[in-house]
Amino acid sequence: ECLEEAGIPPELTKKGIQPAGAISYESYGGKFKDDGEGVMSRVVLFCFDLILPNDFVPTAHDGEVDYFFQWEMRDIAKSMDPKYEDPIKPNCYPVIIDFLIRSGCISPDSPKYLDVLRTLRSGSCM
Repeated sequence: ECLEEAGIPPELTKKGIQPAGAISYESYGGKFKDDGEGVMSRVVLFCFDLILPNDFVPTAHDGEVDYFFQWEMRDIAKSMDPKYEDPIKPNCYPVIIDFLIRSGCISPDSPKYLDVLRTLRSGSCM
């Protein structure tokens, strides 16, 4: 996946990858959801951290990614505003929030911290 999505050579992936856990959630959608005939989706995302050299530049390879960009933590925080127009798919935000918790940017003294933790693992994995 790393090679396909971002042109990351296997040797860099093997050297820098660390398992970081999993998140899960459920969503209800579909074109008939307002009529009560939607589809329930259960999602489990396995998370990994990947440390890359500072001079590595990812490149889109398989057409699924348009481009890459680098954000500072303050940019990520700004992007959490529901009114913010951004290029990130909504289903990526749980992974970003999980990273912010694991890195200490969202701490236990943050409002509703336990609610956020619980929500990140709210989906049934069965």
